[in-house]
Amino acid sequence: MKKNIWHETVKKNFNNASANYLSYSNIQKHFAEKIVSFVKGLNIQKGEWIDLGSGTGLLADEIEKIFSKENITRIDFSKKMLLQNKDSSKKILWDLNNGLPPSISKCSLITSNFCIHWLDDPEKIIRGWFSKLRSGGYLIISYPTINSFPEWKQTCKETNIEYSGLTFPVSRDIIQSFNSDEIFFSNKYLYVENFPNVYKLFRSIVNVGAQSSKCERKKVHELKEIQKYWPKKATNSVNLTWEINIQILKKS
Repeated sequence: MKKNIWHETVKKNFNNASANYLSYSNIQKHFAEKIVSFVKGLNIQKGEWIDLGSGTGLLADEIEKIFSKENITRIDFSKKMLLQNKDSSKKILWDLNNGLPPSISKCSLITSNFCIHWLDDPEKIIRGWFSKLRSGGYLIISYPTINSFPEWKQTCKETNIEYSGLTFPVSRDIIQSFNSDEIFFSNKYLYVENFPNVYKLFRSIVNVGAQSSKCERKKVHELKEIQKYWPKKATNSVNLTWEINIQILKKS
């Protein structure tokens, strides 16, 4: 799939999911809360606070609940997602594949929750975000790693059906160009979702607009095979396991 077509497909899916996103974004909420807990423990200097790939404002809202004096700038490429944000919030419609808007500089805090795996060159882009920090500023990112979805990958291997999920980033690659004194924190967390069946599992991905794939859409008989061979719990339900990395970078 050509790059521009892929970008438009991703944008369309997130636009379509915007109205109901908050009702289904359980894992995003969980890690937004974790990010907030880290922000509370940091000594953040005066300066602009930015949330990248902000979507409906889930993370930005959680931060502003604790830091009521901050008005976080929300940046996203989905107009419909941004329209779900509070009217009083600062919003910028922007494709993060193009770096950051020229007006952004000297930030004291940049956050991004479940965004970088949708970008073309996350390692390069993270360097660009880091460059927009002021001295002493923090960049906090969370994202699924390449070790996510082991049940899905194993099922595809057993059934000889192409895995159609995203290829997530390798954690060490994201921060390999940073000096050790710039890496303030890095840790992986497992998060397990449970569904009555595979069909509900895939529907949950569609509900948040994350179904974009560079593979062909699965045929009915392939979905039936995946349902048949996916590892089952005692209740006959199925799990989907995520490995999420939270990394905090600090500019000296």
